[in-house]
Amino acid sequence: MTSAFTERSHAVLYRKYRPKPCSMVIDKILDFLKEKRKTPFISAVDVACGSGQSTPVLGEYFDSVLGCDISEAQINEATKTNTAPNIKYCVADAEHIPVADNSVDLVTCSDAAHWFDFPAFCKEVDRVLKPFGCLAIYSRLRNGQKFLHENAQIAAKLTDLFIKFRYDTLKDYWEFPVKIHDDIYTQDLQIHFSDCQRHVVDEHSDISLSELIGYLETVSAYQNYHKEHPEDDILKDLQDKYVQITFNFV
Repeated sequence: MTSAFTERSHAVLYRKYRPKPCSMVIDKILDFLKEKRKTPFISAVDVACGSGQSTPVLGEYFDSVLGCDISEAQINEATKTNTAPNIKYCVADAEHIPVADNSVDLVTCSDAAHWFDFPAFCKEVDRVLKPFGCLAIYSRLRNGQKFLHENAQIAAKLTDLFIKFRYDTLKDYWEFPVKIHDDIYTQDLQIHFSDCQRHVVDEHSDISLSELIGYLETVSAYQNYHKEHPEDDILKDLQDKYVQITFNFV
C-alpha cells in the first residue's frame, strides 16, 4: 500500500472529501445477495474501508458490519464519526480478515482491490464467507469521467481540463496508470467464484468546485506529486482555471 494512505493528514482529507458509494451499486449488490441467501442478513465485512465512506451504508442492511483497513490513521478517522452500534472498525489487511470461518454473508471492497495480493485475498474471502455468501468489488473508473453543464461547450472545456490535470500533470505519479486501473476492474480481475457478474453503472453527482479540489487532493497521484514539488500549488491553479472557464467562458 502506498504510504500516502497511512498519514493522518491524508486520512482527514479522505473522510472529508471522498464520496459515498453510488446507491445503484449498493442496490445491485444487495439484489445479487438476495438471490443467493435468505434475509435477514447477519454480517458483512467492508475490506479496505478507508475512513468509512462505504461501511455505514451496509449498516442499514446487516445486523453487524466490520470495516477494516491496513491504515491505522484511516481507521481512527472512521471511528471518530461512527455512531452506529452495529458497525465496528479495526486495523487489518485484506489478506487477513479478522473474523471466523464461514461467518460472513457479504464481503465488499470499494476502489481498493488493485492494491491487494489478489489471490491471497480471494483465498481469505473463501474462508470467511458463509455458504452462498457473496463478494462485491466495485470502483469508479477513471476513464470516461466527464462534466455536465447546461452549456455543452463549457462542459467540454471543464472535462478537458480535468483530463489534462489527472493524466498529463499527474501522469508520472500514478501507481496504476488509468488504463491498467480500469482494465483491472472491467476485465482483468480473476475471480474464481462460480457465479461472477460484472456491471457498469452510470453515476451522476452534483459537486461543488471546493469539493472537487478537495477530492483531487485525496488521490494518491496528487499526494505523490506534492511530496516531490511542495512549492507547486497546482490545485489552486486548477481551481482558478475552472472559475475562469465557468464564469468568463474563454
